[in-house]
Amino acid sequence: MNATLSRSASYRLAVSAKADLWLPANGGTEEPFTTRNGVRLLYCFNPRLGRHAYLDLSCDHILDDDDAFRALGLI
Repeated sequence: MNATLSRSASYRLAVSAKADLWLPANGGTEEPFTTRNGVRLLYCFNPRLGRHAYLDLSCDHILDDDDAFRALGLI
């Protein structure tokens, strides 16, 4: 099984179980990216909370909206 199918299957299982995990968003296919400010982020989804957020990969911390906007250079 290729990696994308495996990630998608794991994502679907976590969502159906409403797991309290931060998973890569978009069906488990989201990839990390670097912002203009040099911050490495990953867009994630938590099935239990039903919420999307950005994960700062340098410190393994889920960003609140203000911190995410700052990291993205929007404020």
